[in-house]
Amino acid sequence: MLETMTPRQRVEATLNHKEPDRVPITLGGSANHLTEQRYFLLRDHFRVTDVPRRTLVGFYTTPDYNPVLDKLGTDFRFVHMRPPSSYISNPMVGEFKEFIDEWGLHHRLVSGYYDMGGAPLAKDLSKESIEKFPWPDPYDSVRVMGLKEEVENLYHNTDYSIVAHRPVYGNLWEMVRSLVGMENALIMTTLDTVMFEYLLGKLAEIQDAFYDAFLTVVGPYVQIVEMADDYGTNVGPMFNPKVYKKFLMPHYKKTIEMIKKKAPHAKVLLHNDGAIRKFIPDLIETGFDVLNPIEAHLVGMNPVELKRDFGNDITFQGGVDIKHVLTNGSIEDVRSEVRLRIEQMGVGGGYILAPAHNFGNDIPLKNMLAFFQAGHELGYYPLQDK
Repeated sequence: MLETMTPRQRVEATLNHKEPDRVPITLGGSANHLTEQRYFLLRDHFRVTDVPRRTLVGFYTTPDYNPVLDKLGTDFRFVHMRPPSSYISNPMVGEFKEFIDEWGLHHRLVSGYYDMGGAPLAKDLSKESIEKFPWPDPYDSVRVMGLKEEVENLYHNTDYSIVAHRPVYGNLWEMVRSLVGMENALIMTTLDTVMFEYLLGKLAEIQDAFYDAFLTVVGPYVQIVEMADDYGTNVGPMFNPKVYKKFLMPHYKKTIEMIKKKAPHAKVLLHNDGAIRKFIPDLIETGFDVLNPIEAHLVGMNPVELKRDFGNDITFQGGVDIKHVLTNGSIEDVRSEVRLRIEQMGVGGGYILAPAHNFGNDIPLKNMLAFFQAGHELGYYPLQDK
């Protein structure tokens, strides 16, 4: 079938819960990356040349995906805040140089997986230590070097939907956990809420400045701004949802208000792993517009029920099984899974096709290619004609 919309038009319709010509397809955002080995497979398959830079995608860096995305026919391109001068942009294969970053966190590679450690505020957590902590400078000019030219080129010379990848490692809860450790973070939510609230306030101040610096440059051009904060385990909430509503929601409402002033045409995406259904009404009330990665096999995350109960208020991104289908399924299994997710969540718009997490080393090339081919062949509206 012929496409009748540009990617930017297609995404705009989808985000506004209208049916475009086909379901948009994405690769490259939060929880929607490739391991470096999978990138090499796709790069060599398509015989494209590496872009001579790495992009900051949270805690680590990846190759620039754009040559591969062009071949896969995805609808989105991502702009990234630059790392500070002290950051070591390690490859995830080969030699890895450990280092301590500007947050006081230790970067290392353990058994092939990226690991962050250090919890620099764990041993001496007080209002005084929080104020004395050497917080990063969000307005360091190196963070936006070349960014204006990049985003303007994408906006004026391509038709892709442009996404502002999150400019911070993770948002509030993620960074509380990183700075004080998981056990201390969970204890604070119940036994030391005064300190929890104080640390959240300081983090919100710093992180809002990162978004301010980033969106001052890219805000007028982007359709989506990303955030990331994991609240779920495989069986339910990581902490009482009342903690989110009381302590996190007020900060996020202010952040989203600021984001939409700086990026007036943008929707705000939240990456949030796990079985998080109990949080979704509050996430919608907060002002989040898009939710990923939708791990459909987990408790409460049935795509049909999510679409029925929340589909008028939030756009879903993800859902295609990486646990069994993309890893071990046949090409026809992949196509059936893609068709199923499109049918479950795509009616009326409000769905972006993506895997239910990153493409890991256990996903074969044939299934990655089948995923994108199926999206292009099976995602055309009206869906009931499929």
